[in-house]
Amino acid sequence: MPRAKQLTVQLANKPGTLAQVAQSLGKAGVNMRALAVFEGRAKIIAEDPAKGREALQREGLHASIEDCLTVDMSDKPGALGDICARLSAAGINIDYAYTGITQSSGKAVVVMVVSDLEKAAKIAG
Repeated sequence: MPRAKQLTVQLANKPGTLAQVAQSLGKAGVNMRALAVFEGRAKIIAEDPAKGREALQREGLHASIEDCLTVDMSDKPGALGDICARLSAAGINIDYAYTGITQSSGKAVVVMVVSDLEKAAKIAG
């Protein structure tokens, strides 16, 4: 699954905002697989991003969907470095990255927004 849809939610810098996001998704039955919060935004890989966006918008939150790269990798030292090196060798820049959960033992998932998603998906696929 080298490509996924990522929810981006604008967050107010005040207590309870992330709780509102997580509770809204929970009430809608939308499971989060990965989450990163930084610079006033939550980045979320959800099992149903469209349903998640609708739930968040009903709560008055601004949410959008964008494409990203998701790479299942071995949960061992050096695995992320190997992936990053392959992307670098192909001239692909990683704008940002974060990790999430996987159901497979010994595996991890990394989510990346990259300069060339098509090329990166072929390399990581």
